[in-house]
Amino acid sequence: MAVPNVRQQVEAKLSQLSDEEVAAVLRYIEAMQTTELPADYDEANDPSIGFLSGPTDLARRSKQILRDEITARSGWTQKKD
Repeated sequence: MAVPNVRQQVEAKLSQLSDEEVAAVLRYIEAMQTTELPADYDEANDPSIGFLSGPTDLARRSKQILRDEITARSGWTQKKD
């Protein structure tokens, strides 16, 4: 028996959902395809919230994190910005 491709698997799952569940999936798909938040955006209903966890300033701290890693491995220090 051949394994169905991902699209076929999704279509099979969609056919098992209620209309309300399909509407929620459609909203999620539309949100993934846009770069702007909709006017009725509700963080409480966003499935991507909480998907990743970690410090919120990680992007800003990346330079220091890399510097600390290099310093620890090489045994030398450099003037910090």
